[in-house]
Amino acid sequence: MRKPCLYPGCIESTMNNEFQRFTLENGVRLLVTPCAHLHRVEMVCYVGVGSRYETAPQAGLSHFLEHMMFRGNDRFASGPLIEQAFEAVGGSVNAATDAETTSYFASVHPGCVEDGIQLFADLLQTPHFEGLETERSIVLEEAMSDFNEHGDDICPDNLMGRMMWDAHPLALPVIGFPETIRTFQRDDLVGWYQRYYTPDNLVICVAGPVDVQQVFKAVAHSWADWQGQCQVNFQPFSPQALPTRSPRSHWVKDSDSQVAIQLAWRTDGRHSPTSLGLRALRQVLGDGGACRLMLSLREDSGLTYSVDASLEEYADCGTFSIDLSTDPDNLVAVVEVLLKEAHQVQQPVGTDELQRVVQRVQYRLDFSRDNVEDLASRYGWGELTGCMRTLADEARSWQGVDAAQVLDAAQTCLRPERMYFVCVGPWRTKDRERVEQLLAEYVQQGCE
Repeated sequence: MRKPCLYPGCIESTMNNEFQRFTLENGVRLLVTPCAHLHRVEMVCYVGVGSRYETAPQAGLSHFLEHMMFRGNDRFASGPLIEQAFEAVGGSVNAATDAETTSYFASVHPGCVEDGIQLFADLLQTPHFEGLETERSIVLEEAMSDFNEHGDDICPDNLMGRMMWDAHPLALPVIGFPETIRTFQRDDLVGWYQRYYTPDNLVICVAGPVDVQQVFKAVAHSWADWQGQCQVNFQPFSPQALPTRSPRSHWVKDSDSQVAIQLAWRTDGRHSPTSLGLRALRQVLGDGGACRLMLSLREDSGLTYSVDASLEEYADCGTFSIDLSTDPDNLVAVVEVLLKEAHQVQQPVGTDELQRVVQRVQYRLDFSRDNVEDLASRYGWGELTGCMRTLADEARSWQGVDAAQVLDAAQTCLRPERMYFVCVGPWRTKDRERVEQLLAEYVQQGCE
């Protein structure tokens, strides 16, 4: 239900059975999720900026700025003082940057809600950007974990991104490149901050045993005077008109004991009609010890210790990927199994299998009602991205999912011509040749 907000400083409020939403006069959006039965409060602030907003020379700037926000502000002059202040209200503060969002989050004792809200206001409104060179060294150390001793990028996600997205900003690694990280100056950080850290580009979510009115008053007190307007630079993704029949693969030698494999498909994004089917397909293939990939690659053949299937949904595109590591001797056999599984999902999922998946998801949705981190991130991210999935809506969607939806998602998005492959490790040339032959045959069969 949407109605004018009766609270001073609020221009609009919305309420449902899961949260109450407020919009302040300056554009800040606040979502409050009361959970009287719990004993911890989670606060998260989402900013609508990430690596896909950057150009190649700016690669890593959003992530670097996230780090620099902890180097001191008007109230707390240093990172350790910021940490101590958050620890004093019950937890520790952290942050994360991805392709489209940056989030700052902390757990707070229910008796310290107002103090926690003020701490986030200090953190995000008045950064000093001091200690640039020290933080640069820290971020470079983090970035170097993606490289081997020869300077080769050995991160499958980075390699896949560059191959899949080509010249689009989504190809840029979130952390950036060592060469770009070394160039950032204070003016770059200030400019990026002023462009994206604005009231109309911020969502605050508070979940836990809180009083809604108290939370709103605290947010209005700490955030109402903040000013600014976001200047978005968002480049939509436009896939090539004609798919290629050539398998797209990337191989990097690395002196490890295993090869790391990633098989991925480009998908259509979180607003696509295929989204629910892909989420169900991810559960079928890669969720739990009894999923298809764990059975075929671990339990039945002993080819790997673990295998993961993941789905990244961006505004207008995404990726469905399978990741695992294995002995180099197993490389060809693993790829044969993966391609067999990719072929099998082009057939309808059985009723019993789908029912097990749906029940498992429904239970997890129930469990999340007792997890303030899940609630705060669900509603905060949903509000910022325009993809709100309440627990009730999600439960109804999953209850109605059927084999036809899953099949449509597989046949639409997991097509051979959308497939990409990455291998990192001590692979042998003869195995690479055989794998590329298998990939080419699979793509050719799918395009006929």
